[in-house]
Amino acid sequence: MNYLLIFAVAATVTLLITPSIRYLALKFSIIDRKKTAKDHNRIVTRFGGIAIYIGFMFAMLTAFITEFSLFRSDFIPFAIIILVASLILILGICDDAKGVSPRLKFAIQILAALILIKSGFIVRMVSNPFGGPIKLGIFAVPFTMLWLVGITNAINLIDGLDGLAAGIVLISSLGLFFIFLVSAMIIPAFFAMALAGSCLGFLRNNFPPAKVFMGDTGSLFLGFSLASLATLTSHKATASIALLVPIIGLGLPILDTSLSFFRRLVKKTSPFKRDKLHIHHLLLKRRNLTEKQLVLILWSITLFLNIFACSLFLLR
Repeated sequence: MNYLLIFAVAATVTLLITPSIRYLALKFSIIDRKKTAKDHNRIVTRFGGIAIYIGFMFAMLTAFITEFSLFRSDFIPFAIIILVASLILILGICDDAKGVSPRLKFAIQILAALILIKSGFIVRMVSNPFGGPIKLGIFAVPFTMLWLVGITNAINLIDGLDGLAAGIVLISSLGLFFIFLVSAMIIPAFFAMALAGSCLGFLRNNFPPAKVFMGDTGSLFLGFSLASLATLTSHKATASIALLVPIIGLGLPILDTSLSFFRRLVKKTSPFKRDKLHIHHLLLKRRNLTEKQLVLILWSITLFLNIFACSLFLLR
């Protein structure tokens, strides 16, 4: 199969289109000012998520053309995911450009999740590496809702250091690709490679010191796409297989989001309000590490967790 081709198309298109997105963001003053170690303000543009989306779409179009016979029999589920993920992308664009209230952002995420659930993307069982899968029964729909909205916000909240979110999604997408490849799930494997390739292409301009931020445009799109991809095989009643890797592989953003949620609950503040108390912020402040070193360490942890999850899958 043309997996490497899809990966290369996503990476190349994202890499080539990112400077143009940066130019447009500068032109319309969609920027952030990031303070450097020497107390200088470094101008970094937002909207990088648009480049990721374009690279992803080009890669999926290439997959559709080169493997038309495969997509023809199973096109609808993927079209639904891409359409709903595009809705999330538009939400991110509006948030980066004008700002969207946390309540409205959360409501649109729930709406997007409901569309997928109504379309049949329901996680009915979860992997148990020490035994048979756990059937969720009446909790299937709430769990699916929590998974889709939770992972979307987990990637959004972990996007606090240059290159961190893009690297985590890249590694986790490759972990899912491995599972799909071993399980002979060809179209989900293309989807995972398109996500991974677009993240790699974006990192050229996002790795510390970043020239472009993905913004909510990118983090919401990547989070929702990754969460949707993990539930994709629920159409074939094998969701427990796909969920094993992201549940463990995304352990870092899941832990960070859980801690943030309960911390804000105790303080009676909005669970969606950003602060500087995330794991990566605390480590950067309390350890004598540069931002680049910390990002590499957190990537390494994510890589280890994904390798561990894939090993559990192979030994199941």
